[in-house]
Amino acid sequence: MHHYFRNWHGRVYTVGLVAIALFTVHALASLIFDIIGLAPSSPQWAAVLILGGFLALAGTAVGLQSLNSSPQRLTGLVSGASSMALLGTYSVRELMGQRASWALVGAGMGLIIGGTLGFWTARRQGFCQVAIALISSLCTYGTAFGLSTWTIAAVTTQHWGLALGLGLATGFYLWLTQRALKWTYHQWQHGLKQPPSAIWF
Repeated sequence: MHHYFRNWHGRVYTVGLVAIALFTVHALASLIFDIIGLAPSSPQWAAVLILGGFLALAGTAVGLQSLNSSPQRLTGLVSGASSMALLGTYSVRELMGQRASWALVGAGMGLIIGGTLGFWTARRQGFCQVAIALISSLCTYGTAFGLSTWTIAAVTTQHWGLALGLGLATGFYLWLTQRALKWTYHQWQHGLKQPPSAIWF
């Protein structure tokens, strides 16, 4: 009976993470493609900087977290707050419309909820910590993708110095993506070995 419940919890645990990953990919793709073609002269350039900042912070934090040598609660807080701010922005925007004020409300809610969860679960290995790590890992890849498009644009316009800098940044975030996803996978594997009472938090 105990083995049955462990398997049942493990299946729900895994399906939940897959659902979160699919939603995150959809949300990040929607946000990134909305702003990827904007130029610094655009009235919406501030949105590019804010979105890019949240993506980069989430990715860097979970990358540092995977090294296990950084303050886990601090990186967990930054990772959770930044990644959930993005999902909050997307979710509230989709529910309430395209108004910037609603996007700010969603970002604020995400910052508070994500930061709290990230700080609280930083030293745990349950579902919440793995979910935040997974979302932030996908943010890391989103950062690499955005930087790569700017790299291509810089090459196309023959701004070689800028292209080199952006290319190096792209490579760095691809490396962070690999580390973060590998760490998230190990955390997921460890979580599956936990008793049902400890698997979620």
